[in-house]
Amino acid sequence: MTQPVRTAPTLAEVAAAAGVSRSTASRALNDSPRISEETKKRVRAAAKEVNFVPNARGRALAVGRTEIIAVLVTEPLSELFSDPTYSEFLSGITEELSESSYLPVILQASSTHERNRAREHFERRSFDAVIDVSPYKGSELLEVLCELGVPTVLCGQLEGHPYRDVFSTVYSDDEEGGRFAALAIKDRGRKDIVAVLGPQDNPAVADRLRGYRAVLGEDLPDANVIYTGWNSGDGYQAMHQILAREIAFDGVLCGSDRIAAGVITALNEAGLSVPADVSVVGFDDHEIAARCVPALTTVRQPLREEGHMAANIALDMIKGAEPTTSVMHMQLIQRDSL
Repeated sequence: MTQPVRTAPTLAEVAAAAGVSRSTASRALNDSPRISEETKKRVRAAAKEVNFVPNARGRALAVGRTEIIAVLVTEPLSELFSDPTYSEFLSGITEELSESSYLPVILQASSTHERNRAREHFERRSFDAVIDVSPYKGSELLEVLCELGVPTVLCGQLEGHPYRDVFSTVYSDDEEGGRFAALAIKDRGRKDIVAVLGPQDNPAVADRLRGYRAVLGEDLPDANVIYTGWNSGDGYQAMHQILAREIAFDGVLCGSDRIAAGVITALNEAGLSVPADVSVVGFDDHEIAARCVPALTTVRQPLREEGHMAANIALDMIKGAEPTTSVMHMQLIQRDSL
């Protein structure tokens, strides 16, 4: 004999079990201030008793919220999964939101098609807030978010920051980190320094270089600064270019730990010992820094903490908090490459 299909418990069953109307049960489950705490407790107990799970779409309509926060990524998808910077950001965001009712959703916006789709989602109010982890590459989307008044947190400092009064900002002090790295290599007694940095159009790169030069001044001329990508292969190729130009150097400041790993490989192949012949300092303190041979002296970015902070601020902005700016400080991690 075919067993009857058991349907999911309904709001009407919750209301009946709690002895209230359906509308009161709905308001109680959505934490309406119009409903007393005693009634809310009774309705929640009834919902638990009948195993009622609120429909997410219905809840969104009732409270005017989706309980979703978009994590906007304007870098290519390949960079998102290969760069540990993003995994640290995302871990912090996810950990913070796990303590709330909100879910993070990655919104890719690298291509024109993806940016148009993101714009549509913003206009439909598909999200309650946005955390932009690469804001310097998505200016047109920031304009849309500004016009729509979507609570937005930028993970990174923009040059000029035209949205200072509209968006919140969380960023690590890259200039401070640059100073820490340059001071470490200078204190080691190194005098001929080269810098191998990430893309020249990245604001973090400009800030780190500014920090280097605050310490080294004219000892770091433009001819000794190489711009490349963030990966170890980029660092490897950049160091071979430096060696081919026969620039005299005894210290290398690297824009990321992955760059530094490639630099060390190229130096070893050229018969140069780190740190006996050349000191190398990285940036980020990703896992690769401790695995390098020798272990890499680097500047630690508090990326996971930055993710926690960004998510926390986004939740506050959803509740009506004013935009704020939070600066995370760097730390020099001493290892064996100096």
